[in-house]
Amino acid sequence: MVERRLAIVLWLAVVLGLTAGASAETAFETAQKSKVGSLVNPYAAQEAAHDPELAAEGHKLYSSFGCPGCHGGGGGGGMCPPLTTGVWIYGDSDDTLFRLVMLGSIDLQKLGFSRRGFRNIAAPMPSYRSIITKPDDLWKIIAWIKIQTYRNTQNVPSEP
Repeated sequence: MVERRLAIVLWLAVVLGLTAGASAETAFETAQKSKVGSLVNPYAAQEAAHDPELAAEGHKLYSSFGCPGCHGGGGGGGMCPPLTTGVWIYGDSDDTLFRLVMLGSIDLQKLGFSRRGFRNIAAPMPSYRSIITKPDDLWKIIAWIKIQTYRNTQNVPSEP
């Protein structure tokens, strides 16, 4: 009897997507539900090592989600601020960057974040909540931005 109940519970978990490692939480939900300051990039160690494979994957995602339309193909700016100069308007923490992309600048300010610097900006950062839905994708983009920033500020050539 116990085995049968366990089998039913496991079957329900699989059907409902509740198995270990399965996460139905979107990047937007992560930004909304997490305590401010608690978000940490799971790729931070690879980022710190300037991992070229992570950078390539992050750049591919950055390009596929339309980020170059405003920030330029290499993140060096366009009609909106550059992302790879080491100067971020709301700060450079992973937590802040994740929330900025998911919530947009107006809702970020509603959480109490304020500008630390000013640049000529064509428009506020929109929320990418319906565009970048997987937290992992956004973390890889943030890692690429930070790797590119390191390369730009240290005059290190980009990977081919």
